[in-house]
Amino acid sequence: METNFWKKNGIVIASLAVIAFVLGVTNLSGIFSFFQATKNAGEVALQQVQKSQQTPRTGLAVESSVPREDLTRDTVIVLTNQARADNGLPPLAENQLLNSIAESRARDMLEKQYFAHVSPTGQQASDIAQSIGYPYKIIAENIGSGDFYTNQKIVDGWMQSPGHRNNILSSEVREIGAAVIKGNLKGLETYVTVQIFGLQSPPVTPKHCVAPSENLLRDIEQKKAELSSLQDQLQRLNVELREEKDAIETEQQQTYGNAQKIQKLNARISAYNEKSHWYNRTAGDAKAKADVMQSMYHEYDRILKAYNECQASH
Repeated sequence: METNFWKKNGIVIASLAVIAFVLGVTNLSGIFSFFQATKNAGEVALQQVQKSQQTPRTGLAVESSVPREDLTRDTVIVLTNQARADNGLPPLAENQLLNSIAESRARDMLEKQYFAHVSPTGQQASDIAQSIGYPYKIIAENIGSGDFYTNQKIVDGWMQSPGHRNNILSSEVREIGAAVIKGNLKGLETYVTVQIFGLQSPPVTPKHCVAPSENLLRDIEQKKAELSSLQDQLQRLNVELREEKDAIETEQQQTYGNAQKIQKLNARISAYNEKSHWYNRTAGDAKAKADVMQSMYHEYDRILKAYNECQASH
């Protein structure tokens, strides 16, 4: 029975097998092409990813669909104070001298083609502060450069850097200045941004130079006049006492045995002694006034010397 089946149907089965084989051979190259195309597409995609990862970002040449804001110092300061408020800190006051320092630093970097806190000549923000008269106790600087499309990106960039963030969130500084300047830095158009933070030194209280008192000078002059008068009296008394002494000594030689002359001589001697006591009292007063005047002179000289030194230190 099996032999009869093959006899009846063998030709048909053989014909179908030949047709299937021919069709298979005909489409084999198409199937191979499909798998090969899929493989090539995968390699191209991988190469494109690798290429995008290796392409460096450039300055303003990179196009973006995000509209570019006007980058301004005022907005940077506002956003900086907003960052401080978000962290529980009071706002910083804008200071025009710090604005000048920030602008000077930004322009210097573009002119000398460097990007650093210290210029090739060794100048930094603190040097400019001293030269323009900002009396700082603390001064700090943030710098940045890049293709910034918004002011927020500038501040965000600093807030993501620990050192710059510390400056923005410092509780010690009280004032701020900023600058945003577009220019060419090392062959690329870019924005250079600078923030300057400051705390001014407390004002130095000027010395009050105290001149010698006019009253003291008048007292010295008065004591000087009194002493001069006493010295004149002493000089007159001294002359009178010498003359009286000579007269008494002469008279003593002429009183022997004459009671009247002796009585007159004793009265003269008594007057001489009284005048001598007066002379001694006057001399004592003169010495006391001289000592007082000397002390007043020393005090006046001390005050005058201090006054002159104070004036010379200004």
